[in-house]
Amino acid sequence: MSSSYAFPSHLRTEAFNTNLLQLFNVRIPGTRGIITGTYPSTPLNRYNRKLITLLKDPQICLPIFDKCREIQELNLKPDLTTYTVLLEAHERNNDLDSIMRTLEEMELVGISPSISAFNIALRAAGTNGDTVMLEKITTLIHKSGLVMNINSYEIIIQGLCANSELEHALDILGDMTVSVDEEGQPDENGRPNIDVRPSLQCFVPIIQLAQSLHESETAYLVLKMAEVQAGLSRIPTVVYTDLMAKAAEDYMLPAVEYCWKKGVKEMGACPDEGSCMLVLNCAAHEKAPQLSAEVIQYMGENNMDFQEYHFAPLLQAFSLAGKYKSAFNVLSIMRTSGMKPTILTATSLLKVLDEQGNIDEAYTCMREMHQEGKAIDVVAFNVLIEACGRAKNLTQAMSIFDAAGSLSIEPDTDTYNALLTGCITDRNMSEGKNVILMMQREGVDPNVDTYQSLISLCLTQINYEDAFMYLEEMKSHDVIPSESIYTSLVRKLARENDPRIKYAVEEMESFGYVIGPNLREYIETGGLSNLEESERRKQIRVSQRRRSGNRPHF
Repeated sequence: MSSSYAFPSHLRTEAFNTNLLQLFNVRIPGTRGIITGTYPSTPLNRYNRKLITLLKDPQICLPIFDKCREIQELNLKPDLTTYTVLLEAHERNNDLDSIMRTLEEMELVGISPSISAFNIALRAAGTNGDTVMLEKITTLIHKSGLVMNINSYEIIIQGLCANSELEHALDILGDMTVSVDEEGQPDENGRPNIDVRPSLQCFVPIIQLAQSLHESETAYLVLKMAEVQAGLSRIPTVVYTDLMAKAAEDYMLPAVEYCWKKGVKEMGACPDEGSCMLVLNCAAHEKAPQLSAEVIQYMGENNMDFQEYHFAPLLQAFSLAGKYKSAFNVLSIMRTSGMKPTILTATSLLKVLDEQGNIDEAYTCMREMHQEGKAIDVVAFNVLIEACGRAKNLTQAMSIFDAAGSLSIEPDTDTYNALLTGCITDRNMSEGKNVILMMQREGVDPNVDTYQSLISLCLTQINYEDAFMYLEEMKSHDVIPSESIYTSLVRKLARENDPRIKYAVEEMESFGYVIGPNLREYIETGGLSNLEESERRKQIRVSQRRRSGNRPHF
């Protein structure tokens, strides 16, 4: 079978004679209606009917070319319908060049292409991401005196979006819509430049492109425009949930809150766990505890399995918002849900308490909760004590610890470790030993963190012999001291010029820890930092120059 055909010579031009049909790699789009322009009694009409029937099957392309070849052999004059079907076949064949030559041929034989014919060309150009050709075809439409319809603009916008030309697509959409304010409400004085009301298919590609480019604010504003222009009831819920997830990645809280309210709460969208986590993290980052609580509630209602990482953003949101009672309640809820929160879980709360004045406010909230008959989780109590220690306020840490009984809290190992943090920052070995005695008296077992805190505390003292005792005690329990403990010990021995540094380094390396260049230089300089060593050498050079300058000259 020949791969090309031509209509009779009196209907052809040189350009049309070279219009070879590509018969392979056929693309199969959906079927579209054809505007017919033949009379039922003409011989051509029978062929046009067959062409239209063939076109209804999205799998068919080659038989259409065969029928056109038959029209050529019978010397029938093709009309608008024939050409339109041929254009559709070329589009299925992904042959934009043949489409453009066919449009040119139509003009030369006196058949003006309809807007439907031009739309086929626009669609082919858009599919190929050829925005230059889109512009060229648009110019041809204007020159022909035709007015583009909504389908034309849908195709153009989709083509521009496929080529990531967001600004160009927004310009066209802006010409089609009335002006809206920042709230997405129509401006009474706004008038569109294009007298075609945009459809949902004009808005959605722009929203999707904007959010893929992390232009969440733009996507949000276009969504608000779509609600005004296309109607809220016509927008699929997936548009809201997709934008919500992307906006959450960009920490665009207004868009996230709006899409959650509209898409999930009002329209019944069902975001998955991943989307919920994105919203939770955004709410935590932007201090939106109400949104966090709604997401947690939604997850519970939809029987999602809760994990510690689900509650961490909620705790962060309450903490950053200064809602300490709610933050403390989150820890209690986690424990009653079968999870075991730790100080690490409450890192976000601890960071907030590091700010001056927040410890007192949080402690007041804790006492109020107890007076209201609400249980206080021990982790919340430990975080307060840890924060006091980090603030170098050991006195306040001990005062809060002493109030454990009045708050119905039973201190655990982490409570005493938090107290040791305060002892380290205060370099108070005496109080540190009292903490250990209290642990022994209450029957609370130490853990690895306890030993490491004790060693760190010993290393703050002039007499640091107990550090070796606690180190050996750790190893006797088959616990390998951490690299940070050995680093602190080696640095202390270097500063004190202690000959035991040799054995400490050997033991450190025996556990697989690497002596880095900075630590090695610290050892070699006798505990001086790089800056201190540089200053020391500078002073030596200055002293040498002075001595040299004072020598007698002969």
